[in-house]
Amino acid sequence: MSALPQIADELKQHDRERWLACLYAAEPARPGLVALLALDCELAQVVASTTEPLLGEIKLAWWRDRLIELDTQPAPAQPLLQALQTRVLPRLSGADLATLEDGWLARLNGDAAASANGSVRLFILAARLLGADPAEGDYLGRAMALAQSPPDRTSVLLRPLRALVELAARDAANRAAGRPPEPRGTLARQALMFKVVALGR
Repeated sequence: MSALPQIADELKQHDRERWLACLYAAEPARPGLVALLALDCELAQVVASTTEPLLGEIKLAWWRDRLIELDTQPAPAQPLLQALQTRVLPRLSGADLATLEDGWLARLNGDAAASANGSVRLFILAARLLGADPAEGDYLGRAMALAQSPPDRTSVLLRPLRALVELAARDAANRAAGRPPEPRGTLARQALMFKVVALGR
């Protein structure tokens, strides 16, 4: 039985807007994008829930090791690892996925610059998974790290990722103006995502 419905439900609970972005992705790559973004959320949860940095490093290292092992052996009885192996490999390798741990380890250790590179890496991997140009994924990832809206129109395959960038830019503008944070997944934010997916900006 596929673990993907469970993975998608957990992603929806942790980050509804990333889940919505997956719904806009091209259907063949959609399950893989769900698994990839769920992995990033899982690593984020490790960092967010860690009170002792050493324990956080151990947990992140466990994920790194298990991801690398996907290239050479069957996934263990862990739903997300199984979903990654069946839905993301071979377009991406387990070693590719393990590089996401670098950014979250940097976040855990307070290295803001290296942590920002994690967003870039995630978007590059997502672009490859979606069959788009990794260079455009890099461009969008850098915009995401800076929470800035790119001036250029985005290609169709990567518009779900562009929608997330635009939401991050909206949040940054609200903070700069002293406005309170918006609840995630509101109709207004969903409307922004729809517009970006339709128009590419």
